[in-house]
Amino acid sequence: MYASNTKLFDHIIRQSQGRFQCSHCSKRFATERLLRDHMRNHVSHYKCPLCDMTCPTPSSLRNHIKYRHSTEKPYSCEYCEYSCKNQVDLRKHLDSHSSEPAFHCDVSGCDFTSRSLSTMKIHHKKEHQGDFMARYKCHVCEQCFTRGNSLTVHLHNKHQFKWPSGHPRFRYFSFSK
Repeated sequence: MYASNTKLFDHIIRQSQGRFQCSHCSKRFATERLLRDHMRNHVSHYKCPLCDMTCPTPSSLRNHIKYRHSTEKPYSCEYCEYSCKNQVDLRKHLDSHSSEPAFHCDVSGCDFTSRSLSTMKIHHKKEHQGDFMARYKCHVCEQCFTRGNSLTVHLHNKHQFKWPSGHPRFRYFSFSK
């Protein structure tokens, strides 16, 4: 049961193949209204006053400023001097204070252990899954990474590269081996 005929109509149309295609990302939509709503995601109206970045919503601009430009780190470790900008990073850091590894590889014959689930997942992909491939290569030192963001961090930390000015949506493309 739907609250209105419009909602019912939208549901029925959504179930059929989308006739309206986004010219930016090729995603398809059942109605022109849904396509218009989606297209707003590709237009960034909110410019950061501190850099060239533009954001599609006021909340995404606030998040950008908080994580890219603010030096405030309200989350502190109770065991050491570490502080960070969000609770997720603090939880990851707290794992470093644990003396016993919490995660053990479940593959027979492998005795790898780690203190974090994310490290265990990376190990499992690298060592036990054939489809794992480091697709992002540093053009300076040839080191390879599985994620474009890891390459960005590497270039910034190891080679002092800066984010390209005027390219707020700059992304790396993977290479094939």
